[in-house]
Parts: sequence; structure tokens; C-alpha cells
Amino acid sequence: MRAGTRGLRAALAASALAAACLAALAAPANDRDVRARGEDFDVFWRALDSGYADFARDGRAAWKAARKAWRPRALRATTSRDFVAALEGAVATLHDDAVTLSRRTPDAPRRIPSETDIWASWSGDAARVEGVRTFGDADVAGLRPGDVILRIDGRDTAAAVRALAGEAATPEARDVALRRLLAGPRFGVLRLEVRDPRGTRSVSIERAAAGPANGAAILARRVGEDRDIGYLRLRPPPDQGDARPFLTQLDAALAALHDTRGLIVDLRETRGPVDRAATQAILARFASAGPIVVLVDYWTEGEAEALASGLHEAAHARLAGTRTAGLAAATRAVTLPHSRIVLRYPAGRAVLPDGAPRGALRPDIPVDLTAPSGGPGDPILYQGLKAFEPGPDARR
Repeated sequence: MRAGTRGLRAALAASALAAACLAALAAPANDRDVRARGEDFDVFWRALDSGYADFARDGRAAWKAARKAWRPRALRATTSRDFVAALEGAVATLHDDAVTLSRRTPDAPRRIPSETDIWASWSGDAARVEGVRTFGDADVAGLRPGDVILRIDGRDTAAAVRALAGEAATPEARDVALRRLLAGPRFGVLRLEVRDPRGTRSVSIERAAAGPANGAAILARRVGEDRDIGYLRLRPPPDQGDARPFLTQLDAALAALHDTRGLIVDLRETRGPVDRAATQAILARFASAGPIVVLVDYWTEGEAEALASGLHEAAHARLAGTRTAGLAAATRAVTLPHSRIVLRYPAGRAVLPDGAPRGALRPDIPVDLTAPSGGPGDPILYQGLKAFEPGPDARR
């Protein structure tokens, strides 16, 4: 009987301890945590309120409303994840993928274009795929440029876009809504029904966490029939990283290719924020280079766009490929004092090095990936090589 009593007491004690632990987890944050998160939210909100470059019409009113909606949630946050979710909720009201946080929740939407692999736009009443990132999830699943998206996760595409963008959305807003829907979940399966000239088919795209970019920061090769054209694929170091090793490698690559009759600079594999000083240092290396063709696509974004524009203006380079993402900007970084989360956003009036306003770059040598005129393996590189063939427009 005593043994039974001791067992009962132990069970009751364990139950009480578990209840206490659960209560502690559910308890509101203490005053110090509330104050710290409030100060962080205020630094975050004021930075964007005073420095964000691209408030749309009535955007400031919406941003003030966002403070009223999301600051209380930030104060109520009992975990770091809850606090980040409140920041993400406020950022979402800006509808701008150039505004980023250094921490993300698992439920955060994929960032366009760096975390997506499908670029699509409306062509009349058809939602048409214009580009599919090579070796991405969609490419592996069999989606191809030129496919028309009929249904997204069982919903009519046009209806799904109207529900997300609104009935009165501009054509640009409808395109953005379409790309957001095609980004799919951060984890899970995106199911599409598509049409091509052969008929309709289903495509299931497995979404998972994106891994780090494979390959070296710089790839240097001699290409062309006579191996007399230099090819450089650049993956600049991320913002806040040490650019010196990258610049040393770039100097060595340019020295090895100094006797080529032209350079192809591939800027299609850049991801994430890059420091503006690094962009300017890279650009300076090409000031006295010979003819240059820069390869760009829908996934060329941010500082890669700034570098492409700088090469176009300062080194008279020609751009080959598709339009770019349109996220080039003079950015500012703010570190929140308590959580140490880094907020990055377009500051002042976002400009490219040539003074053009923020927006997508249009190539001098456009490539339609839905109907490429050559080079089925890499039609953009193919057109880049053709640009060095003798002709009335060749720059020798």
C-alpha cells in the first residue's frame, strides 16, 4: 500500500511539474522582453517610414495602419518566431521583395525571384510561363517555357489571381500575383494543370528548402570555336561578407583571359543581397576591358542588376537574355538593437549606377525562352556567343 502511495505521489508530482512547465511556456513575456520587442519594432517601423524609397500612392497611410495592426502582436510575442512573424506581417503590406529580414519563419512566403524558379506573365487571357530556372524544382518536374497555366492547386488560374490581387488590379499587379501563386509553398507540393501544343497535362512540383548555391564563386573558361572568347560566371559574396577573396580570384581570372578578343560575363546565378561597395569594386575591374556581353535573365536581381547596368554604361557592354527582376536599388541595412535582426530596404531614391530609376533592365539582345532561335541547352549563352561573330553590329 505504501509503495502504491509513493507511486501515486510521484505521478502527481510529475504531473504538477509538467503543468508548471506548460504554464511557463504559455505565460506572457516579462516586462523586459515586452519593452525590448517594442523598441525593436519601433526601430524597424521608423526606419522604413523615414527611409523607404517606394511608398506607392496612399502607401504611407497603409504603413501607419500596419503599425497599429502588427505592433501589438510583436509585443505579445512569446517566442522569437512569433516576433519575426509580426515583422513579416508588417513587411508584407509593402508588397516589395526588395525589403528583407535576416531571419525568416518557416511560413514566410518565398521571395521573388531568388526563392522561385518559375517566371510567368499574362498574355491576353493566358497565364504563360516565360522562364523556368534550369535544374530548379519546376524544371525537374517537367514545366517548360511556353506552357500555359490553367489551374493552380485545383483552382482556375484567373480566379486565383483575382482573389489574391483584387478585381481592379493593374496588369503588373496581376503578373506579380501570378508569380506569387506559382512560387508555391515553402514546403510541400505545388500542383499545376498546364497546356502546351500537344494538349494538357498535370505537373507536380516538390517544394523544399533551397540549398546553398553550388559551384565556385567565379567560373572562368575559354569558349567559342577558337577558344578566344572569355567566359566569366560571377557569384559575388553576400552582403556583410569579406569581398577580398572574391576580388583576388576575379583579378586572377581576368589576367588568365587577358588575351581573349572579348568577354562574356554571366550574371544569372547571383542570389541574395550583395554589398554596393563590392559591386563598385567588381565594376572597376572591367573599366579597360575589351568588348563585353553580359548575360542576364529574370533571376538577375539587386546588385547584379546594378553591375549589369554599370557594365552597360561604363564598359559599353551589351546585355543578352531576358528582362531582369527589377530589384536594383541603393539599399540600407538597419540592425534591430535587441534581436539583432537585420532589416534591408531600398533607401532614398533607388537608382542604378547610370542614374536610371529602379526597374527591370531590358536586354540589347533579347532572348525569347519560349521560342529560342538556337542553343537549346542554353539559348542565352548561345546568343551571347553569336554577338561576337563578325557583322555590322559586332563590336571588335
